Amino acid sequence: MLRSRPLLVAFAASASLALVLASSVAVAQSGDSDRDGVPDDIENATQRNVVAVAAGDEFNISSRLASAPYEDQFEVFYKAGNFSVIYERAGGGESSYNLEFRNLIEWVDMNGNRSIEPSEIVNVTPLGAAAFGGVPVTKMRMDNADGGVVNVFLVRSRSGDVRLNVTVAERFMRVGSRVLTPMEVKLDLTVNRVFVATNANLGLDLGIDTGDRWAYADRSWDDLNGFAPDDAAISVTGRSANSPARMFFSWSKSAFADGRQIPVTFSSAADGNPNRSELYLAYPMGASQPSVKLVHDPVLGVDSAAYEGIISRQPPLQGDALVYGVSLAAMAVLIAGTIVFANRRRKKREELGRNP
Repeated sequence: MLRSRPLLVAFAASASLALVLASSVAVAQSGDSDRDGVPDDIENATQRNVVAVAAGDEFNISSRLASAPYEDQFEVFYKAGNFSVIYERAGGGESSYNLEFRNLIEWVDMNGNRSIEPSEIVNVTPLGAAAFGGVPVTKMRMDNADGGVVNVFLVRSRSGDVRLNVTVAERFMRVGSRVLTPMEVKLDLTVNRVFVATNANLGLDLGIDTGDRWAYADRSWDDLNGFAPDDAAISVTGRSANSPARMFFSWSKSAFADGRQIPVTFSSAADGNPNRSELYLAYPMGASQPSVKLVHDPVLGVDSAAYEGIISRQPPLQGDALVYGVSLAAMAVLIAGTIVFANRRRKKREELGRNP
């Protein structure tokens, strides 16, 4: 009986090796083809169908995820400096807001809080239809590194000093320090500004119009979920009690002025209409300068109920491959330990049988 022990130990070692090899296969199967930090199996399960069309100074984006029983859709409509975002989730929840790029402003920080007060605005350059109306939108289409399609729209102002690169992808995609999710549309804002006022800072005056509830959040959905560090947001929540639809307009709390990183601060003001508000993104320069090239990265997005439902599932060989591999290795150790323990108990019983 004791001669079977090497065989049992060998079996335990083989089982351990087999399970560890299985875990390695699971890691390899999951993979991360485009190195964006999101496993390929998650990207495959959450890839959206996107239809993107441009005509004149307008473009439309429709993004849908349907993976039974999870389903939702969001749409972005753009015309001449105005964005309308609509989100519908399964179960009837819906939310929407309109976001207008109203004015490019110069302001002087009189109270030193690095945020814009209406009384501190010293120069206003209209945006909206005045700057973007009639300017054709250029559309480009490309393939993502690990599958899926990326659509990019180039929007320019009449004078050419304000530009938006609008990007939507069917899968996750790393863009700088941010991982752009398929539930978002990224607005890369570039402003080339020669200041009119002295000692002025640059600011962006936005208008939000929604019948839903909105609130400022110091940490965005992307920040909370590890897709964008140091991100703030305006969150918009639909009024459905059973399945509220949630959306957001978010931005990095830092921008680049002539290649130098500067802070971005937020403030708001009432518009006189209960559904409308003024939103100010401030870019304090810290020192007077005659001109600046500013680069910032706002995002339009939705808190996708379908995405949350899919990643909360736990099907075989899906999810975090590292955790899966560690679990398998632990199982292997447990099997080996159980076999050795059983062998010792068997040996002890044999010795007791020989010595009654």
